[in-house]
This record gives sequence, structure tokens and C-alpha cells, in this order.
Amino acid sequence: MRFGKLNPKAFLHRLPIGNCVVCPGIGEDDAYVKVEGEYLVIHSDPITETGKDAGYLSVVVACNDVNMKGVECKSIITTLLLHDEESLSPVIEGISEACNILKCKVVGGHTELTKGLDRDIVVTTAFSFSNHVLRLSDVRENDYIVLFGNPGIEGTWILANEYEDKLSRLGVSRNLIERAKRFKYLIPVQDKAMKVKDYAISMHDATEGGIYQALLEVAQATNLRVVVEKEKIPLLEETVEITKALNINPYTLISSGAFIVITRDYEKLTRLGGVLIGKLKRDTPALEVNGEVYTEDFEEELVRFEGYNNGGR
Repeated sequence: MRFGKLNPKAFLHRLPIGNCVVCPGIGEDDAYVKVEGEYLVIHSDPITETGKDAGYLSVVVACNDVNMKGVECKSIITTLLLHDEESLSPVIEGISEACNILKCKVVGGHTELTKGLDRDIVVTTAFSFSNHVLRLSDVRENDYIVLFGNPGIEGTWILANEYEDKLSRLGVSRNLIERAKRFKYLIPVQDKAMKVKDYAISMHDATEGGIYQALLEVAQATNLRVVVEKEKIPLLEETVEITKALNINPYTLISSGAFIVITRDYEKLTRLGGVLIGKLKRDTPALEVNGEVYTEDFEEELVRFEGYNNGGR
């Protein structure tokens, strides 16, 4: 059985969707709901694949998605489904740390001990307000794709923390592992997103399925071909070494901390630290990487790896 995020094509048509300016869809990170002349921006996300710093990661990942609409994260509601009461304190500490970094506030939530869990599940819903709309439906042929951050950051951090001994046995240096264990502070994208939002037609962050899945979702949402050059996608040394040791594809590894900006003015974005990696073309919707074409969703590498190492899930 395959685990991880499900393709929304399978069920969105069965839901009573409405009352939204931007509604649920492939590649759209948030809903926009019009409220008294402004737009309420909303996103919800669970953390299910790590026992390390789940509270921190839940807040940061949810707020990253709100940031993709060009606004700072203002408020969160967090649901804690804990497998053990001893988890409560570190999860609360992680939530507080993330909120302090992002300057957002907790406005509600729910906390319980849940039977049958082998790890904590933390679900955060993030909110903000905006006076403008960024959406993939405004993307056009010949728009440019600019990458900010490095793919695989989140996955590298999780692997370094949860498989430290295995990596050492495989010859990865302790120094490199320790550097990767500090990647948690590279995962928030709010500061970068606020600097580039005025030059964006749309933005989309790379989460499950990595940078390849994020690019494919842009193709699916825009009905265009996303054409990128693999060698232009920058990977950090820690990601390269850890994924090589564990036989993991870094381009399909969970990648919070990296996001793509669709723009018509790539030069301004590259001056702000972005990397031009590709362009949108008129063709059948797909991701094309160095001439190789992908149309099917990518399996998340962390889910695949953990399933294999834990004897299936």
C-alpha cells in the first residue's frame, strides 16, 4: 500500500466546494475567502512523518503555504494528537519557537492522547489577510520559473535526526550530519517570500514529492509544460551526501524551505537570490527535465524510505 499525500483529483469533485475566490485545487497552497473587502488566506497541513520537533515543523510548514500568497502568517490553530503524554511539552515548545520566529499567534486548537498511534500527529491551520490574489490560473505560456531555497532541506533535516547512527555506519561524517541537524532554521520561507512577492504571478512551495512534484503540480494546474534544467537546481552538500548514502532521490524528497516563483521578470528575482531553472511552454501538461517527460505524481521519498526501513507501514 502506498502512503503519503493523495491526489485531490480522486475526491475534490465529491465535496461541496464554494464560498471561495481561490478554491481547493492542484498546486494551490491556500484558499482565499472574501471577508469585508479583504481576502482571508487559509491553509491546513499535518505533520505525520517525523517524531522530531513535530510542533515546530507543523507551524512552519503551514505558515510557509500562507506565505505563498504573498502575506505573513498571522494566526494559527493547532490540533495535537499525541501517542504519549510525555510528548506534550516538546511539541508545545516547538510550536512556541516557530510562532516566535514567524511572529504569529495561537488562536485555538485541540489536544488529546490518541489510541493506536506510534508517533505524534500535529495539524496546523494557518491564517492571514491579503488585499490581492496570487493564483496559478494567471500563469501564461513563456512565464519563467525561479527557485528560492534548496530542495530537500526538510527531508535532509529529518533524516539527519532520525537516522544519525545509520548514516555514520554508511560513512557520512559526523560533522556533516551535525550541520544537517541544524537545517530546521532553513525551513521557514517567510522572509524570502515577502521580498519577492511583488514580482510573482504565483508562488508554490515544495513539500511532499519534493521539487519535482511541485513543478509537476504547476504543469497540472496551468495545463502547460514545465521545462527545467536539472543541473540548475541547487542542492546543498549535506543533502547530496545524505541522500546518496541512503539511496534517496533528493529531487523527490520532502522540501519545505524551497519554493518556486512564476514570474515575467526573472532578472529582478535572480538579483534577490533566486535561481532561474526553467520556463512554461505550450505543450501537453507535464514536467520535462532535460528532455525526460513526467506526467504521474512522484512518490514521496521519505515515506518510501521509512516504509522500507520499518518493514512496511
